[in-house]
Amino acid sequence: MRRSLLKLLLCSGLACTAPHAQATSRLTDITPIPLGNSPVTLHPSGFPDVTITPLWRENGNAWSYHLYTVTTRDTEQPGRTSLIDTENPDHAGQLLDMLQDSPHTGEDAVQTIHFASARINGTPALLLFVTTRDTGTNPVPQPSPAHIRVYQLTQGDGEPGSTPFYFALRTTLASPVTTCHAAIALSAATKIPFARWNGDQAPVPTCPQ
Repeated sequence: MRRSLLKLLLCSGLACTAPHAQATSRLTDITPIPLGNSPVTLHPSGFPDVTITPLWRENGNAWSYHLYTVTTRDTEQPGRTSLIDTENPDHAGQLLDMLQDSPHTGEDAVQTIHFASARINGTPALLLFVTTRDTGTNPVPQPSPAHIRVYQLTQGDGEPGSTPFYFALRTTLASPVTTCHAAIALSAATKIPFARWNGDQAPVPTCPQ
């Protein structure tokens, strides 16, 4: 697939510009999309309706997790449901069929999945945020640094092996805080309270003092 990385600097309610990007982009109007335990159908501008379906994988210990499938109706066969894959930069841009979080106990989430609507250069966009705590030298549940991958829903180019639509990686951000919870890291990086948007009316996570 043809993929060009856009450098996006995130902030809340302001137009932001990356000063050294090859293609300057303004990301504004970021609005988190609430996710619970039931499918959510979205209507992104310029795309068919998109449905996010959360699935819980219970394994009897603290390492249970959610899987998220993102689907749309097939553009050529409307009676068929088509997966929307996600670019995986860890494996040379191969596409992932499903997204996976890692909540651990819920108080020290290692990886979180969030979606948001936004505008890029004034054009509506559907974004995906995958936030991962870097626990290599700071094992769970110790506070650790985190990085955030920002994806945008994009139309595929028809290359064999690709899906008609996919989430293309646009940039990777480092969170400014060392924290026990990935959603806190995302909120700190974007200045938007993403931490309160997932779960069954779960409280905003805080780290033990």
